[in-house]
Amino acid sequence: MAADVSKNLERAKKFLEKNRVEDAIEAYLSVLDEAPGHQEATQALGDLYLRMDQPERAVVYYGMFFDLLVDPKEETKALAIYNRFLKNSTTQQPPERIARYAFLQQKQNRADEAMEQYNKAAELFTSAGRLEDALFCWERIAQLDPENLARQLKLAEAAEQAGKNLIAARAYLRAGQLATAGGSHDNALKLLGRAHSLAPQERSVTLLYAEAKLRTGAAADAAGLLEPFAATENDAAFLETFSDALVKSGKLDRAREVLEKLLREKNAGALRLFELADAYAAAGQDAKSIEVLHTLKRRMYADKRQNEFTAEVDNVAAKHPKSLTILEFWAALYNELNREAQYFEILLKLFDVNLETGNMRKACDTLERLVDIDAYDYRNQQRFELLRGKADETFLQRISGRMSKSTNPAAPAGGRQPEETLNPAAAGQGASQEAKQAQGLEDLIVQTEIFLQYSLHAKAQERLQKIASLFPGEEERNARLRNLYETANWWPQGAKPKSAAPSAAVVEAEIVPGTGPKTGMYSADTMRDLSKISEISQKIFRQQTPRAMLNTTVSELGAHLRAARAIAVIGAPGRPPEIAAEFCAPGAKPAPGAQLVFLLAQMEKAAPDEMGGLIVETKDASVLKELGLATAMGVMITDKETQQPAAMLICGFAEPHRWRPNEVYLLQAIGDQMLMSVSHTRLRSLVRRIGVSDERSGLLSRSSYLSCLLTEADRAKSQGTPLSLTILQIDRGAELLRQQGESPMERFLEQLSRSLQPIVRQNDVAVKYTAWSLAFILPDTTLAGAQNLADKLKRAATGLRPPWDASGITLSAGIVEAVAKQDFDSEDIVTDLINRAEHSVDEARKKGDTVVVLESPKV
Repeated sequence: MAADVSKNLERAKKFLEKNRVEDAIEAYLSVLDEAPGHQEATQALGDLYLRMDQPERAVVYYGMFFDLLVDPKEETKALAIYNRFLKNSTTQQPPERIARYAFLQQKQNRADEAMEQYNKAAELFTSAGRLEDALFCWERIAQLDPENLARQLKLAEAAEQAGKNLIAARAYLRAGQLATAGGSHDNALKLLGRAHSLAPQERSVTLLYAEAKLRTGAAADAAGLLEPFAATENDAAFLETFSDALVKSGKLDRAREVLEKLLREKNAGALRLFELADAYAAAGQDAKSIEVLHTLKRRMYADKRQNEFTAEVDNVAAKHPKSLTILEFWAALYNELNREAQYFEILLKLFDVNLETGNMRKACDTLERLVDIDAYDYRNQQRFELLRGKADETFLQRISGRMSKSTNPAAPAGGRQPEETLNPAAAGQGASQEAKQAQGLEDLIVQTEIFLQYSLHAKAQERLQKIASLFPGEEERNARLRNLYETANWWPQGAKPKSAAPSAAVVEAEIVPGTGPKTGMYSADTMRDLSKISEISQKIFRQQTPRAMLNTTVSELGAHLRAARAIAVIGAPGRPPEIAAEFCAPGAKPAPGAQLVFLLAQMEKAAPDEMGGLIVETKDASVLKELGLATAMGVMITDKETQQPAAMLICGFAEPHRWRPNEVYLLQAIGDQMLMSVSHTRLRSLVRRIGVSDERSGLLSRSSYLSCLLTEADRAKSQGTPLSLTILQIDRGAELLRQQGESPMERFLEQLSRSLQPIVRQNDVAVKYTAWSLAFILPDTTLAGAQNLADKLKRAATGLRPPWDASGITLSAGIVEAVAKQDFDSEDIVTDLINRAEHSVDEARKKGDTVVVLESPKV
């Protein structure tokens, strides 16, 4: 048979040499009779028929040749044959061949051509009743164009016609998602409904159909769809959708079961529970609303999310201002948090609702609580007058004795206008001016207290000088101001410290040193900022790199002030920033670097206000408009060492904003802490670079030990953070050094240090203490944290085997924490720390394979 094929091929070639084309065709046909898949003969027949101007017959053999080119290496040739001879032929190609051509185009990433050919093949398959083959083509088209709603519908209809319900359901599901994204919710609901009817047991289909029902307001239907799956579900997204449907359909108790399970098992769904509390209150079920809030309170307080909980309770209470139960819970919450300003405002609302509902006993009780907080507030007098003739006279007499009349210009003491005040408007303006002056003094005092709290004595004295110039002699009347002069050891010119004991009246008004001012002396915003400064500072201190510190600063500051943007920059004015970080509110895009540089330039040109704030408005700087800001304020941060500007902190709002003094000193205080932390981190990195004794181990030399401790002690003292020291030693180290020699011991210590380095933080400093021990300087670490680290280090070292002993070695550790006594400077702190560390190491050496924690002496 092979001989016949070769013979006929030889005959065909000879015929072609003599230009006997028809005889050559006969010879090639004889080859195909013997070997139907012979590529050479098939291609030759196509070429010869084309040469004889018989394209219809040529197409037949070119099609056969295309079908024979199945090897991946021949795909390019197959595409060339189809494109040249078959694609535009008047002869209809079989759908299998068209589908294969489409597949080859798909492999060449020619999606449009592939989809066109798949579509042609699918139509031919459908006409021939070959529905599954047509479905294959529609699936390929849908994969190539997944965002096309029409193609997904075509696939769904073809799959449904072919009886492939699962494929049809998924195609309808995708079509529904596309319709939703396009805003066609009614069409999406219809498509998702068809998907659900084809695959009612498919969880993903049911969930999306239920969500579509919810969007169109059919909450009860959505809840009914999801209920069969709920018993075995633990997916947070599913349970939140289910609970949303239950709440909106009025099935509040069932929603509570679902959400409390979600909170208990996944610690999720808190916002949905607040919505449930709101729904309970709207339905008049206040007791259940409070039960839900108590559940949330326990969980969120355990997670240290008190501020988030309080903000959400504010939202719920604001929607139900007439609910006595919710007002009582709200008031109790702020009372627990010792936020008296907010507590007072809520009690005012509670009094009004009690009075409105005729509950005089509760109204009297609320007024008494108001007087306990601030007996001088004019609103207490107003409410007292409302109780006349309604409340018990004995109570009114008792409360009247505790209460002072208002300083409100509209309601002077005694209810009469003073005779010398002839013009009521002038009287109101004078009182308003006095109130502004009092608030200005209050703001300056608060700033001074903050600066003293963070050891910023130069800035504290600046503020005191300003107070002395604006309010001369005020210290004679204001015990709180006098305490500040004494704390700062600065007095106005001509004023003298009073060595004599103050009078009883003065003592009664003074603040106990060390306890800080009473809450009631500050506005709500000021108290919020005071607590936030400490919280943000601690978060900054915990970061390990300068960039992370800047990111933390702007993120926390932007979220706290609810600003549109917050920007932190390290670098001297007039120069490109060394490091920068930006916070953007949701929906805002990060600013390009060029815009930030231009904004900095505008800030540096701005004249500082009396508080040091650099305020820029849109009308003064077009860059603000480009950044989507109406106003921005920056503060220049000064390096304490060089007394030169070294950083800037900026906040901006998208809407017009009146900048308050507390916002200026909030930025200043946090900016100082940010710059201090960055400086310390850079210094620590520098010490590491210049003090490394061994590149293989990465350990600092013993000569760097003291300087590192002094640097960290100075930082801990200035920032009020803990500092611990752990010394880890190989048991019987001195004896092993004598027995094994220095070189083996050195290699093993390197091996030990490399295995322990991944455990310690980047901020921790590892020092080669002796030939058999390592010291770990641990900033921002308490004694308990150091002990936890020592335990981890010991466990990590248990698997190490020294070259001289296959049984392994044991380690001991001594742990101490620095003590900052009032009369200690950094050198004293370090000396005490080293002495106690040596003592703890000696104790550990005696016991062996242990951790000795030396408690700090009582200060």
